[in-house]
Amino acid sequence: MKKILLLPFLVLPVLLQAQHKTTTPDEIRISIAKSITDLHVAPEPVPHVKNDFVSSGKDSIPIRIYQPSSNKPLPVIYLVHGAAWIAGDLDTHDNICRYLANHIQAVVVAVNYRRPPEYKFPAPFNDTYTVMKWIYSHTEKLNGNGKLVLIGDSAGGQLVGSLCLVNAAEETPIPVMAQVLVNPALNLSIGSVSYLTYSKYIDWYLNETDDANDVRISPVLADNVKGVPQAIIVVGENDKIRNDGEVFHQKLLGAGIKSTLYVQPNAGHLAGRWCAGDESAKPAMDFVVAELQRVLTSRK
Repeated sequence: MKKILLLPFLVLPVLLQAQHKTTTPDEIRISIAKSITDLHVAPEPVPHVKNDFVSSGKDSIPIRIYQPSSNKPLPVIYLVHGAAWIAGDLDTHDNICRYLANHIQAVVVAVNYRRPPEYKFPAPFNDTYTVMKWIYSHTEKLNGNGKLVLIGDSAGGQLVGSLCLVNAAEETPIPVMAQVLVNPALNLSIGSVSYLTYSKYIDWYLNETDDANDVRISPVLADNVKGVPQAIIVVGENDKIRNDGEVFHQKLLGAGIKSTLYVQPNAGHLAGRWCAGDESAKPAMDFVVAELQRVLTSRK
C-alpha cells in the first residue's frame, strides 16, 4: 500500500515545479526519464525487439516493434506514449511495451512522435496517425491477425482518443477493436482541470490560434463519438485529472459505446510507474491485460 500512496509524487512534481520556474524542455525530458529509470524495474525479455522508421514525406518517424515468439498471427497493440506532450519516448515506455507484448501475447508497435515546443500541434497528431495507417497497411508484415488496439497514457491518451475520433469519421475507417486510455488528459481548453494542471506544457503544445474544441485536441468535447471503438479507461483515485477519463467514459456510454472504467484506489497520476511497469501500477496493468484478453478473444 505504501508504494501506491507514493504515486502522486512521481513525475507529476517534476512537471508542476517546472511550471513555476524557467526550465527548458530538454531539462524536463531528462528529469522525467530519470524518474522512470530510478525505479529500477528490470525490463522483461522479449524475443524480438526492432527499431525501425516510418517514412512521412521528407521525415522519418521512429518506431519500435516488440514481437513475442509465436508461429501464429497475433493482435497488434499500437502504443502512444505520454509525458506532458513534450517528453517521453521509446525508451521511457520500453518496459510497459515489453509487459504488454508478453502478457497479452501481442505485437506491440511504439511510436516516437515529434514533440513540442519544437514541433507544435498538429505535428504529434499527424505523426501518430501516419504510424497508425502504416500499421494497418503492414499487418501481415508485422505478423498481425487483423485485431488492432490503441493504448495511450496521459498525453498519449489524449492522442489516442483523438486518433479514434478522426479515424471513425473517415469514409473507410481503420478497424480498431479497443482504445485504452490510462490517466488521459482529454480536455485541453483554458479553464479545464487538465489545462490548470499542465498549462505550461499545453501552451507549448498548442498554437495561439488553435481551437481547443477540435477533436484532435480535446476528445472529450467531441459533439459526435459515433463509430469509435469500445474504451478501457484507467484513472487514479487521487489523480488531479481523473475527471477527464470519467466524463469521457460516461459520454461513450451515453452514445451506446461500450466503455469500462477502472479507478485504482489510493493512486494519483500513474505516470512513470505505469510506463516503467512498476509494482505500484500493477492493479492498473492487470486490469488492462484482463480487459484486452477479453476483447481480443471475442469475435472480430
